[in-house]
Amino acid sequence: MHSQKVSIVEAPEPRDPRSLMPWPTVVSRTVSLPDRRAKLRLESAVWSGLDEIARKQLRPVQELCKDVDAHRPPGMPLTSAIRTYVLDYFRQTEAR
Repeated sequence: MHSQKVSIVEAPEPRDPRSLMPWPTVVSRTVSLPDRRAKLRLESAVWSGLDEIARKQLRPVQELCKDVDAHRPPGMPLTSAIRTYVLDYFRQTEAR
Protein backbone atom coordinates (compact mmCIF):
# COMPACT_ATOMS: atom_id res chain seq x y z
CA MET A 1 0.00 0.00 0.00
CA HIS A 2 1.40 3.38 -0.98
CA SER A 3 1.02 6.30 1.30
CA GLN A 4 -0.27 9.38 -0.43
CA LYS A 5 0.15 12.88 0.75
CA VAL A 6 -3.06 14.77 0.92
CA SER A 7 -2.79 18.49 0.82
CA ILE A 8 -5.60 20.57 2.09
CA VAL A 9 -6.11 23.77 0.22
CA GLU A 10 -7.78 26.39 2.28
CA ALA A 11 -10.64 28.17 0.65
CA PRO A 12 -10.07 31.87 0.18
CA GLU A 13 -11.78 34.17 2.59
CA PRO A 14 -15.25 35.08 1.32
CA ARG A 15 -15.26 38.51 -0.26
CA ASP A 16 -17.66 41.19 0.68
CA PRO A 17 -20.11 41.35 -2.26
CA ARG A 18 -20.11 45.15 -2.02
CA SER A 19 -16.45 45.17 -3.02
CA LEU A 20 -17.27 43.24 -6.20
CA MET A 21 -20.07 45.53 -7.32
CA PRO A 22 -20.33 48.76 -5.39
CA TRP A 23 -23.68 50.48 -5.19
CA PRO A 24 -23.99 53.30 -7.70
CA THR A 25 -23.79 56.87 -6.51
CA VAL A 26 -27.12 58.65 -6.80
CA VAL A 27 -27.09 62.34 -7.66
CA SER A 28 -30.01 64.77 -7.46
CA ARG A 29 -30.55 67.54 -9.99
CA THR A 30 -33.51 69.80 -10.51
CA VAL A 31 -34.76 70.36 -14.05
CA SER A 32 -37.41 72.78 -15.28
CA LEU A 33 -40.17 71.14 -17.27
CA PRO A 34 -42.98 73.01 -19.05
CA ASP A 35 -45.45 72.48 -16.19
CA ARG A 36 -43.21 72.01 -13.16
CA ARG A 37 -39.73 71.74 -11.68
CA ALA A 38 -38.68 68.16 -11.09
CA LYS A 39 -36.02 66.98 -8.68
CA LEU A 40 -34.52 63.91 -10.33
CA ARG A 41 -32.43 61.35 -8.43
CA LEU A 42 -30.43 59.31 -10.92
CA GLU A 43 -27.23 57.31 -10.83
CA SER A 44 -24.13 59.32 -11.71
CA ALA A 45 -23.60 57.01 -14.72
CA VAL A 46 -27.04 58.00 -16.06
CA TRP A 47 -26.28 61.71 -15.60
CA SER A 48 -22.93 61.19 -17.36
CA GLY A 49 -24.75 59.47 -20.22
CA LEU A 50 -27.23 62.34 -20.47
CA ASP A 51 -24.40 64.88 -20.42
CA GLU A 52 -22.64 63.01 -23.24
CA ILE A 53 -25.80 62.78 -25.35
CA ALA A 54 -26.44 66.50 -24.83
CA ARG A 55 -22.87 67.32 -25.91
CA LYS A 56 -23.16 65.17 -29.03
CA GLN A 57 -26.51 66.70 -29.95
CA LEU A 58 -25.48 70.24 -29.00
CA ARG A 59 -28.50 70.52 -26.71
CA PRO A 60 -28.86 71.24 -23.00
CA VAL A 61 -29.61 68.30 -20.70
CA GLN A 62 -32.72 70.15 -19.60
CA GLU A 63 -34.06 70.04 -23.17
CA LEU A 64 -33.43 66.30 -23.38
CA CYS A 65 -35.34 65.81 -20.13
CA LYS A 66 -38.25 67.84 -21.52
CA ASP A 67 -38.35 65.65 -24.65
CA VAL A 68 -38.23 62.43 -22.61
CA ASP A 69 -40.97 63.77 -20.33
CA ALA A 70 -43.18 64.64 -23.31
CA HIS A 71 -42.79 61.22 -24.96
CA ARG A 72 -42.77 58.81 -22.02
CA PRO A 73 -45.57 56.27 -21.66
CA PRO A 74 -48.40 57.22 -19.29
CA GLY A 75 -47.68 56.08 -15.77
CA MET A 76 -43.93 55.62 -16.30
CA PRO A 77 -41.85 57.65 -13.83
CA LEU A 78 -39.66 60.26 -15.47
CA THR A 79 -36.51 58.80 -13.91
CA SER A 80 -37.29 55.37 -15.43
CA ALA A 81 -37.96 56.98 -18.81
CA ILE A 82 -34.62 58.81 -18.67
CA ARG A 83 -32.74 55.63 -17.75
CA THR A 84 -34.41 53.84 -20.67
CA TYR A 85 -33.65 56.74 -23.03
CA VAL A 86 -29.94 56.75 -22.13
CA LEU A 87 -29.66 52.96 -22.39
CA ASP A 88 -31.48 52.87 -25.76
CA TYR A 89 -29.37 55.73 -27.11
CA PHE A 90 -26.10 53.94 -26.42
CA ARG A 91 -27.44 50.57 -27.59
CA GLN A 92 -28.45 52.13 -30.92
CA THR A 93 -25.12 53.94 -31.22
CA GLU A 94 -23.24 50.68 -30.61
CA ALA A 95 -25.33 48.80 -33.18
CA ARG A 96 -24.31 51.21 -35.97
